[in-house]
Amino acid sequence: MPKYAETDEDAHQSLLEYCESIGFDPEWIAPDAWATTIRIARTKDKGYVEAYKSIDTDRTEMIKSGAREARKKKLDGDAANLLGKITTHYLLKDSLVVTVLKQCAATYVGGERVNLGLGGSPMDPDAYEELRVEWSQAAPLATGGVFTDFHSFPPQDKAAAGKGNVGGTLAQRKVQGNLLVKVAGVRFNMHIDIAS
Repeated sequence: MPKYAETDEDAHQSLLEYCESIGFDPEWIAPDAWATTIRIARTKDKGYVEAYKSIDTDRTEMIKSGAREARKKKLDGDAANLLGKITTHYLLKDSLVVTVLKQCAATYVGGERVNLGLGGSPMDPDAYEELRVEWSQAAPLATGGVFTDFHSFPPQDKAAAGKGNVGGTLAQRKVQGNLLVKVAGVRFNMHIDIAS
């Protein structure tokens, strides 16, 4: 009999670990499909083997060119036309909000990792607070469109919080802020290094 999960929590954790092992963000799996995959992992006659196959299928579908075209079409059909609005908005057109949203949009279309990093030198703390205000100003412009759930978090000393390692790399995180947004239901997290 195949190995299966005793609880939803066990299934969830094991499926997250599997996604990590294949370099696939589970954020790309719709919530109802994820719930189905958890149910599969808990089924005695299917278990993890079939649940992993389901994730592999989701991953394959996500990276197919047809799926990319569909995501691009969804983005191009944004009812709120947020990317168009912010590039001409009197307050936001010169803001990093434009850069962040365009990077999230490109990553969405490409089906890439949902945890992003804003390059460049660490940002001044006051500039980051201003960016957080601008981020919240962009949210109402997105109403009714594909960009939703705008959130930001104050800077956090990741090293002091025990979150200093960057995955399995030697890179170390220090003080970092985060801007979050969903693009067509997929959540993106832009990490921003803050000068300390």
